[in-house]
Amino acid sequence: MNDITQLNWDYQNPHYLKFIVESKHIDILGHVNNKVYLDWSEIVSWSHSKSLGITPEIYLKLKCACVVVENKIKYVGSLFEDDEIAISTWITRTDSKIRLSRFFQIIRISDNKTIFRSNVNYVCISLENFKPKKMPQLFRDSYKVTT
Repeated sequence: MNDITQLNWDYQNPHYLKFIVESKHIDILGHVNNKVYLDWSEIVSWSHSKSLGITPEIYLKLKCACVVVENKIKYVGSLFEDDEIAISTWITRTDSKIRLSRFFQIIRISDNKTIFRSNVNYVCISLENFKPKKMPQLFRDSYKVTT
């Protein structure tokens, strides 16, 4: 597949990254370990946030961050060494106050098969007391629904 945007994404406008499964991703069962999917999700989430103008340095400067409070995961296939994948994320909901939701999808490029889906809910918190905090204006302006 030459055009990653033409994969069987669940939503339009994917923000994606590509990866090749390496031996370090494989567990004792011979396929990608479950925790690796979470690592890839975090990487693409930060990539998307950076594209929206929000970096880890911004989190520290504003003394607040969006943290995971719930993750609903569906593993619908397996990945193996040398598989080429694309993982995408979209912002699916925001109340522009303290809550934000993202959807993640991983597709094996060779057969255009979805292997993983995840719905993640976040809450904006203060990095001073770790309690919920209203999103700063930059978050409200940048974290818009992208589906």
